[in-house]
Amino acid sequence: MSRLILWIVLTLGLIALEYFRRREWRRSLVALGTFAWIVGLGFAGMTMRAVLPFFALHIVLLILAWGALIYYLYARRYLWWAFLLPLSTLGIFILFNFLEGSRYES
Repeated sequence: MSRLILWIVLTLGLIALEYFRRREWRRSLVALGTFAWIVGLGFAGMTMRAVLPFFALHIVLLILAWGALIYYLYARRYLWWAFLLPLSTLGIFILFNFLEGSRYES
C-alpha cells in the first residue's frame, strides 16, 4: 500500500515539475484530469474483485494507462485509447452481470 501512495505522490510531483519547467498550464490540467480519471477507474474497479480475471486485467490496463500518462508528460503525445481501456473492462463486467446476474444474490 505504501508503494501505491509513493507512486501517486511521484506522479503528482512529475506533473508539477513539468508545469514549472515548461509553464504549459493546459498540459498540466489535462495531465491532472487524466490522473484523476485513472484513480477514479481504479476505485470503480474494486467492484470487480469477485471475478479475479476481470480484476487482474483491469489492474494491468490501469498500469498501462498510468504509463501512457507518463509518456504524455515526456513525449507530448496523448494516447487517448490507453485511457479508455480500463473503462472497457468495467463495461464488459457490467454487461456480463446484466446478462448472467451476479450469482451472489441470496
